[in-house]
Amino acid sequence: MVDFLDAADALARELELLEDVSLNPEHRHLWFWECPRCLVAPKNLTTNPLFEQASHKLETEGWPVNVRSTGGDVTPQGAGILNVSHVYATRSGAPVDLNQEYDRLCTPIEEALGTGASRGWKPGAFCDGEYNVQLNGLKFAGTAMRIRRSKADRSRNAILAHAIMLVDPVSVEAIDAINMFLNALSEPRQIDIAAHTSLPDAYTKDTFVGNLTTAFLGC
Repeated sequence: MVDFLDAADALARELELLEDVSLNPEHRHLWFWECPRCLVAPKNLTTNPLFEQASHKLETEGWPVNVRSTGGDVTPQGAGILNVSHVYATRSGAPVDLNQEYDRLCTPIEEALGTGASRGWKPGAFCDGEYNVQLNGLKFAGTAMRIRRSKADRSRNAILAHAIMLVDPVSVEAIDAINMFLNALSEPRQIDIAAHTSLPDAYTKDTFVGNLTTAFLGC
């Protein structure tokens, strides 16, 4: 099942799930969601003195800007974009190993994609990073994470792991919106639509979500 709701409500729900796991570390949540078109920016960009002005400009262009608590970079949302939020607690006394936690996020996506899936940097992609999930050398998914010390058990950490996946080809309008926002922030970079790919034609979204669910629950 994939929920559809406003981005602000989805981001607030992610934090609610994180709080639940922080208070109840035996809980685990796997949530798929979509939202209307917008941009989502990481919280660190709000320190840019041009952020409010840039956000207003994008809103007038029909691309409202929402702020998320995880890291990463500016990403689009809208038609053809699927999100997964995986929220869980680490084992008692186990230190946080980012490579291990990102592996727990990326591997199920790679398994659901099958042949041609990998991970790594892709110059020109939005939210580029070493934990991109690629398909045939092009970016399919971007990932981000937030880690919080468990309130119920200080020897554990609550983790919010998030991925944005391109079920359909990313639109020219979405890439143009990101580049407009980056320009308004005086960020010296541009996003290239050719750096991205989408779900292979052989998959439906429902089939892919089913495969993802099986892969995540098995990790």
